[in-house]
Amino acid sequence: MKKVILISVFIFQSLLISAQEKVQIKLTEPSPSASFEQEIGSTIIKVAYNRPLTRGRNIFGELIPFNELWRTGASTCTTFETNETIDFGNSTLEAGKYSIYTIPSKNEWTIIVNKDTTLHGTTGYDEKKDVFRFTVPVEKTANFYETFTIEVNDIDNKGAGFLKLIWENTMVKIAIKSKADENILALIEKEIVIKKTQNANLLFQAANYYYSTNREMNKAIQWLNEAEKIDVTNFNYPSLRQKIYVGLQDYPNAIQAAKTALAIAESKKMKVAESLKKQIGEWELAVKNKK
Repeated sequence: MKKVILISVFIFQSLLISAQEKVQIKLTEPSPSASFEQEIGSTIIKVAYNRPLTRGRNIFGELIPFNELWRTGASTCTTFETNETIDFGNSTLEAGKYSIYTIPSKNEWTIIVNKDTTLHGTTGYDEKKDVFRFTVPVEKTANFYETFTIEVNDIDNKGAGFLKLIWENTMVKIAIKSKADENILALIEKEIVIKKTQNANLLFQAANYYYSTNREMNKAIQWLNEAEKIDVTNFNYPSLRQKIYVGLQDYPNAIQAAKTALAIAESKKMKVAESLKKQIGEWELAVKNKK
């Protein structure tokens, strides 16, 4: 019996030692990797980089010396990928994958777009592989950023935004813009202005794009009037027209457009009819009181 107990204790201790030997304490990465994908206009932007931490150090001008090439992150080079040609800073960047290097200084940074995406840091960097360079001013942030951060933000409805590089209280912004707005305007010019295409849905889409991007509202109204002549039963056409007139604070015309939309909504038994009636009543009262 004692032998069985001793053998059991020995096996248990062996298993315990074996389990302890397998236990490992994995250190956290000093500069964790990050990647993200962002749609802007019709373009998909992908960024991959490593994020060093401040850890009580003074960064720009000390840890990252001024006027010297920086990998714009840590570890392997930071990469920027676009699936379409875009405006990047003050230049045009073709679809593809690139590395982003920078030369920070006190008041401005030099932004470098390079073709080589295989480098570890700045080792092997070749200026001959630069696509282009440009400078951007330095801005100060209200909040302190412990971790180096890259983000695409401030995106507007024309497909423009900023690639932001932020660390400590320092930020630089690179303007980026999709070609979507340019392409849509070119299509509108070709199909509607030049060819004068009589397609109600296309006219509506053009008007809606002008409305959503705050362009020439008189043109948008003109196209909606043409669309309504082609298709008198589409609720969306007078509905958008009344929204434009409200934006212009032209309530008499907004009421007229809303009544046209209401007639269509009632004929089709649409739920929006009741709210339209209420809205028309409020506008009519406001116009009456103004007189």
